[in-house]
Amino acid sequence: MAVDGSLYHTEVVNEHGLVGESFVRGNEGLSLGVSSSLINSPGTNPEQFIGFALSTCFNATIGLVERGHNLKPDTVIHTAVDNLKDTTGYKFVVRCQILFHELDDEQAQQMVNEALDTCPVAKLLKANENVTFEVVDKFSF
Repeated sequence: MAVDGSLYHTEVVNEHGLVGESFVRGNEGLSLGVSSSLINSPGTNPEQFIGFALSTCFNATIGLVERGHNLKPDTVIHTAVDNLKDTTGYKFVVRCQILFHELDDEQAQQMVNEALDTCPVAKLLKANENVTFEVVDKFSF
């Protein structure tokens, strides 16, 4: 059931953890094989889901911010997600690199700052100490 005011609602179901499939409930028909990154098994893992979600949503949001400043969207985003052991289990380290083809570093950082306050995925992640957003001239991963 959607929350009041929802602009879009979806429900993703996972019944078996990192084995089998996760699927979108309803008529959308999307289902994906899932697996763990720690074993050699077919399927998409949580690290990849986070990378896809952040790269896609953040790049789209930066494009909206650029259009709002009468600029042509021109970004490419690379997101690296690493799974590391920590003292209580595991943690993800997420590094998002943003390359602007036309903007200088100051303009680029302004677009990123505005997008960080607008993109729903970035807003979920940005306060985490294991997540970074960096404007780059060249990708390092």
